[in-house]
Amino acid sequence: MSIIFILLFIIKLHSLTSFGVTSFTAPSCSITTSSRYCRAPPQRTVATLYFSSTGNDTDSKDVVKSNVDDIDGMKDDTNEIDRSVTLFERARIISYRVAMSASALCLCVLAVDDIGFLEGSGANIGQLVERSSNVLPIVAGGSLSLCPVPRNKLFEVGTVSLGLATISSSFISNVGDIQQLAGSISWSLSIIALMVVSIREIFYFGVEYKQECIITLLTLALMLDHNNHIPFTFPLCALGMSILAAGKLFEPCKEDLVRSNSEFLAE
Repeated sequence: MSIIFILLFIIKLHSLTSFGVTSFTAPSCSITTSSRYCRAPPQRTVATLYFSSTGNDTDSKDVVKSNVDDIDGMKDDTNEIDRSVTLFERARIISYRVAMSASALCLCVLAVDDIGFLEGSGANIGQLVERSSNVLPIVAGGSLSLCPVPRNKLFEVGTVSLGLATISSSFISNVGDIQQLAGSISWSLSIIALMVVSIREIFYFGVEYKQECIITLLTLALMLDHNNHIPFTFPLCALGMSILAAGKLFEPCKEDLVRSNSEFLAE
């Protein structure tokens, strides 16, 4: 009897399987330490993975697009560096370096007079010192007006305006009634112009390769008042400007057009 019952149960189970009743799978639930969630059926899981992969694909496209834009920007910078320097740009850069060298020369003359290096030698450099004081605003303002700056209207207009104001102050200081006041303003503008030039050199070539500009900046800040300055600031400033001007002789002209952090030295 029991054997017959078992056979009937097997036949019944086989018939149910053939009609697909046992293929139903209920969602199973599990508990984790963070939250309780129901595990979706296989087809739901496939759909979830599909939408998830679609979202990741969009993010991947955005990442790839941003990387392509970065590469294009690098190519633009490379093309900017590799492009040939025009005649106008070369003339501007050479004029800028000549004006910087003239500024360094004027500061050297003023430094020699400030420390009394030629006292007792019988040499009279009073007239040379006076001319250097009158010429310094012209060459300092000229170097600031001619120096290449980033392509930004604010930078371009600001440097040219300050440079022209410094040059103009040199001629105004020769007027009799306001000579003393204008001379003080002209001197201060000259110092500010040279400070901006030093900052520009650090920005374009890096502080590692323009350490003399740090000395120049520190000493120039102490020389804003010509009548009240700390001793030995003139010699230190003249030394820093002279090293800066001498170093410009070995730099390719195109290095003054694009910020490169002195990469030409590695080549």
